[in-house]
Amino acid sequence: MIPDRIFLRRCAQKNNLELPRELEDWLLVHFEDEPYENFNTASILEDMVCMYCQSFAYGRLDVTIPDPITRLKERYDDLKDLITDLRVDISYLQGLCDDYERILKEHGLL
Repeated sequence: MIPDRIFLRRCAQKNNLELPRELEDWLLVHFEDEPYENFNTASILEDMVCMYCQSFAYGRLDVTIPDPITRLKERYDDLKDLITDLRVDISYLQGLCDDYERILKEHGLL
């Protein structure tokens, strides 16, 4: 799920938070640039929107939107990192599976 302006405004309003246009624009770009994130529930997204609204209100969030080329390069780097992480996770899980298989075979259970 990638939120739209209506969702962002509803979250801010529901939680009595300010949502200036520049933050709204930044949030749309931010969520669009994270398509692989598992934003599978509205409550997770709402919590994130609230966190960003509060950070912005306290002056702790830079909402400068990078140019498209920079965004593309950042997305590329993020996806490469994700692939590396997944390979490590798969390798680790395969090792565990191999260990379990070996133990089960040693005990005649497989």
